[in-house]
Amino acid sequence: MNVSLRLALSLCWALGVLLPASAMALQLTDFTEFQGRVAGSPAKEMLTTAAESELAPCAAALPQRPLTLLDVVEQALCNSPRSAEAWSIAKAQAAQVAVQKSNYLPRVNVTAGAAKVRNHVENSLFSSLDQDNNITNRTASLRLSWLLADLGQRAAKLGQAQALLNAANAAHDAALQEVFITAAQAYFDNLTTQATLTAFEDAESLAKESLAAATAKFKAGVGLLTDQLQAQTAYAQARLDRIKAEGDLKNAHGTLSAAMGLMANTPFQLLKRSQPLEQADFLNRVDVLIQQATESHPAILAAKAKVLAAEENIKGVRAEGLPTLNFNTELSRSDQMGYQQLANFPASNVYSTTATIGLQLNMPLFEGFSRSYQVQSAEAERQTRVAELNRIMQQVSLEVWKSYHALMSERENLRATEELIRHAQEAFKVAQGRYQAGVGNMIELLNAQNAVSGARQQHIKSLAALRAARLKLAANMGNVGLWAIVEP
Repeated sequence: MNVSLRLALSLCWALGVLLPASAMALQLTDFTEFQGRVAGSPAKEMLTTAAESELAPCAAALPQRPLTLLDVVEQALCNSPRSAEAWSIAKAQAAQVAVQKSNYLPRVNVTAGAAKVRNHVENSLFSSLDQDNNITNRTASLRLSWLLADLGQRAAKLGQAQALLNAANAAHDAALQEVFITAAQAYFDNLTTQATLTAFEDAESLAKESLAAATAKFKAGVGLLTDQLQAQTAYAQARLDRIKAEGDLKNAHGTLSAAMGLMANTPFQLLKRSQPLEQADFLNRVDVLIQQATESHPAILAAKAKVLAAEENIKGVRAEGLPTLNFNTELSRSDQMGYQQLANFPASNVYSTTATIGLQLNMPLFEGFSRSYQVQSAEAERQTRVAELNRIMQQVSLEVWKSYHALMSERENLRATEELIRHAQEAFKVAQGRYQAGVGNMIELLNAQNAVSGARQQHIKSLAALRAARLKLAANMGNVGLWAIVEP
C-alpha cells in the first residue's frame, strides 16, 4: 500500500468518524428549532390561541354582516404593513441564529478544473533538451476544514444572535399592540361619532317640538313672536350640529378603513354595542400593575434582550483574541496528459495524488492593542443598553401610573354624566310642561333643552374617554389582547 493510498484512507476515516460525531452533537433539528420561536403569521396569536393559530388564517375579505370590534382588530393585524415589517425582521434575525449555529459544523469544498497548455522549448546547445508539449491539465480536490475549539467565540456569537431574536420578537409584539390599539381606538371613535350623531338628531327632534309648540301658541294668539323666533334659531342650530356630525361620521369611517388596511371608501357597518366597555377586570392596585408591566411590556423585554446581546458581544470580542484550533484535511488529484520530458522521447501522462491531514493552531500574539479597544467599545455599548433599559422602565412605570389614575377618573366621570342626563331630562320635562301650560317661558324651555343636549354630549365624551383610557392602560402595561375588547 503506497503512501498516497494510506493518506486517502486516513482522510476517509476522518470523514467517516468525525462527521457522524458532529451529527450526534448537533442534530438537524438544532437548525430548525429556531423557526418555532418566530410567529407563523404577522398577527402571531393575538387573534387566536396558540393551538388554533394555524387553523384560523386571516380572512380574505370583510364578513357580510355588521363588524364587531374583533373583526376590526383582525383585519388590522392581518393587513397592517407595520406588523408585517416587524414579522419579517424577526424572521431575518431567526435566520441569523441558524447562521451562527452552522459555525459548529465543518466546511467542505470541492474544486475542479481543466486547462490546455501549449509549450515549446528550444535549447541552443543541446537539442536533446528541446521540448514541444501539448499538455492537458486536469485537477480536482476535496478539502475539509473544521474549527474544533475557539474558547467561546462561537458560543458568544450564538448567544448574541439568540438575544437579538428575542429582541426582534418583542419588537414584533410591540408593533402588534400598536396596531391593535390604533384599530380599537378608531373603532371606538367611529362609535362615538355615531352616538354623537344620534344625540344631535335627538336634539334636533326636541328643537323641532319646541318650535312647533311656540308656533302653535303664536298662531293661537297666546304666544310671543320672540318665542317663535328663538325656537326657530335653536332648531336651525340643531340642524347645523346634526349636519356636522354626519360629516364627522364619514371621516371616522375613512379613518377606521385605513386602520384596517382597507381603502377609505370600503363599505361596512359596525355592530352597535349594547353597553359600554367599562368592566375593568384587570384592574389591581397600581403598584401591582407597574410590576406586571416591568415583567411583560414588549419594550422592556426588547431592552433586556439587547442588554444580554451586548454582554454576549463582549464575550465574543474577547474570544476573538484567543487561540483557535482547526482540523484540516484535503485529497487532491492532478493529471498532466501529453507531457514530453525530452526531445525524441514520446509524450507521457503524469498522474499525481496528494492527501493531507493535520491540525492548525492560530494564536494572536500582538494586534496593535486593537483588541483592548474593541472590548472597551463593546463594554460601552453594554452600558448604553443598560441606561436605555432603565429609561424605558421608568417611562413605562410613569405611563402606567398616569393611565391608571386617568381610567379611575374617567369611570367616575361617566357615572356623573349618567346622573347629569337623568336630572337634565327631568328638568326638560318640567320646563316643557310649564311652557305648554302657559306658566313658563321660551328661554326656560330652551335652557332645559340645551341642558339635555349638553348632558348627552358630556356622556358620549366621557364614554369615549373611558374606552380610550382603558386601551391606553392596557397598552402601557404591554398586555393588550382579545381580553381587552371582548364584547360585553
